[in-house]
This record gives sequence, structure tokens and C-alpha cells, in this order.
Amino acid sequence: MKRLLIILSVISFCTFVNAQDETIEHDYTGSIILNWAPLSSFDTYPRIRLGAEVGLSQRISIGTDIGFNLSNYQRGSYNNSWNDRSYRIFEVRPEIKFFHNDKYRARWYSSVEFYYNYLEETLEDDHFYRDKGEIRIDYDEATYQRSKFGAHYKFGVSLRMGSRMVFDPFVGIGFRFLDREYVEVDNPAIDPDGSTDWDEWIWSDARRYEGKFWGMNLAAGFRLGIYLSK
Repeated sequence: MKRLLIILSVISFCTFVNAQDETIEHDYTGSIILNWAPLSSFDTYPRIRLGAEVGLSQRISIGTDIGFNLSNYQRGSYNNSWNDRSYRIFEVRPEIKFFHNDKYRARWYSSVEFYYNYLEETLEDDHFYRDKGEIRIDYDEATYQRSKFGAHYKFGVSLRMGSRMVFDPFVGIGFRFLDREYVEVDNPAIDPDGSTDWDEWIWSDARRYEGKFWGMNLAAGFRLGIYLSK
């Protein structure tokens, strides 16, 4: 929610910038932008997210972002503590943008983004739940797999800074489908009492629940880009 409020404030500021630039227009057909989404490096599962965007016409562009981590072992947050984690993550995000003006400095747009995200993580000395939380299984080691896909309707502004740099804040709302599974479980043991750990009294750890889940998804962030042409 904090990220959403910050991005909305930035977009409001861009409204003022656009008002100062009402008369300048620019031809974006054939333009090429290389993008970087820096906030992905600070996610629960840090990763590098890069992309490219191509202008098909004055008001339409298409692009794709790809996210990945370079090493299986990275420093990250796990159950609100810092420790070494072994995980692999990959995501792809195709998007089509519809621009509402031709201004040089600030171009408002609406877009439709589809996404697919795959995560695989090795966990030790923990537990998970099957059958909608009815069965708790403790283990020594297991591989957690999560597939996530969905779509967003987004609203943002492509703000040109100088002749080539681009700042692209956005907000969006959509849906997601999650499929969580634990495989290669070492020394599984069913807890007959289905007891709950102390940490689950403080926050809900949805990762521990196997199954398929639908839900709403909010998006907020920004990309930094550079024009290779136009």
C-alpha cells in the first residue's frame, strides 16, 4: 500500500509537468526503449528485471519485461529474518500500451499486461499444509514450487527526462492464479494435531499452503528506460 501511495503521488506530479508541455509533440513510431525495473531487486525474492518497448504507431507500443536471478544462492528475507536462501525465479511480462497524447515530455497511457512467474526454492526444517490446511506435514528438506500468472489493467505516464532517459511510474489492478506445490520432500511426517507455529500467530504465511488459488492483484512501481532511437 505504501508503494501504491508513492506512485500515485509521482503520477500526480507528472500531471503538472504535462501541463507545462502542452504544445510539444513528437513522432514515436518505430521508437525503441530499453527498460529496467529497479524495485524488483528489493522484492521478497530479489531478481533482475529488464525489458524492451517498441512503438508500433504514434499511440500504440508493445513491450516485454523478463525477470530472473543470477545465482541460486542469494541473501534475502525469510520469515522476517535475514539468511541465505536457495531459489530460482523467472518471469515474463508482455504488455501493450495505448497512449492518450503525443507530448514530448509526458505521455499518459493505459495498458494491458500479462505475466507469468515461476519460483523454485529449497527449504529446510519447516512444514506445509495440504487439503486446505487440514493436514500439516513437517519435513527436513523440501522443494517449494510456485507458478503464478494473471493480467493487469495499468495506468501510468512515460516521462521523458532529457533527450533519452525515461521515467515510467504506473499503478494497476488485475487478477492472479497461483499454483503452489511441495516436491522432493525429505523425511515427511504428518503432525496428528495440525499444530500452528508461533510465527503463524503473528502473520499469515500463505507459502505454506499447497493448492490452486485465484485472487485480485495490485500493481505499482516504476521503470527507468533509455531511448535507442527517437
